[in-house]
Amino acid sequence: MDLSIFLAKLFGLYFLIAGGIIMMRQKSYMHIITDVLGNKGLLMVVAACQLVAGLALVIAHPIFTPDWRGVISLIGVWIMIEGVFYLAAPYTKVARFVRMFNKSTWFTSGGLLAVVLGAYLAGKGYGFW
Repeated sequence: MDLSIFLAKLFGLYFLIAGGIIMMRQKSYMHIITDVLGNKGLLMVVAACQLVAGLALVIAHPIFTPDWRGVISLIGVWIMIEGVFYLAAPYTKVARFVRMFNKSTWFTSGGLLAVVLGAYLAGKGYGFW
């Protein structure tokens, strides 16, 4: 299977499922984010995992075109940059940044964006359009 098709299916279904769950259970996830932020070691482990995942995606799928394949590569770049930020920035800046986005309106809009992006990528991956 072509890597781009596989990643479109993978991220498409993931974003559809995760976006829907996050919109339905946003208060629970807001508490989880607060708990993770309170544990610096866990935050660093999550950041390191993000960096590795982002690098793996960028290295395996370096297709920066203005279509759905470019969206997949852009997701990898975003994950990588976020991991670098969480690892390199002072904890106070990371905490302030995370608290800024740990609000109900961001969870609703982010969940909706994830569902739309997921539908787009899944549609491309499964050949619906």
